[in-house]
Amino acid sequence: MLKILALSLPLLGGSALADVQSCKKLFDLAPKVLSDLKQVGSHEYENENPGLGYSVTFADPSSKLTVFFYDHQEKNISPEMALDSFKQAARDIAAVAEKRGAELGEINAYQMRDTPQVLPLRAEAESTDGISELLALGVVDDCIVKLRFTAHFPLDKAQVWVKVITDYLNKGFRQPT
Repeated sequence: MLKILALSLPLLGGSALADVQSCKKLFDLAPKVLSDLKQVGSHEYENENPGLGYSVTFADPSSKLTVFFYDHQEKNISPEMALDSFKQAARDIAAVAEKRGAELGEINAYQMRDTPQVLPLRAEAESTDGISELLALGVVDDCIVKLRFTAHFPLDKAQVWVKVITDYLNKGFRQPT
């Protein structure tokens, strides 16, 4: 009886975990070039840290954009989980600015109400060292997709970049979930 129970527990635990294939599929769809930004790297965190997923980074001399795909090892991503991830990402941006010796200005956080937006949660801020930080986050096929854009130019120009990039992602990921 004990052997049967011991064999059953991993099966039950496994069924509650997410199917990381959804995040992996989105990661694999990442293009080599995104607008004028070239892909400069990617990372698979999933093997070392299950639930942290994958990232792909694009850059040019004045900006860097990283898109993360992760699921926190959850099969279904709730709106609350997405919001918690968004809030943590905004705190992370402030912490990174502080490590650079800069202060982050007021963070303008909002939610896009336009239904075709796959990354409706947005935040933007400028730091005292002239760096613009933009964040967009949403859920696609039970995978959290987080876009972080760091630019060495004014926020209004960075906002145009993020609009172009999120429009591209909206077309690539089809309808949000």
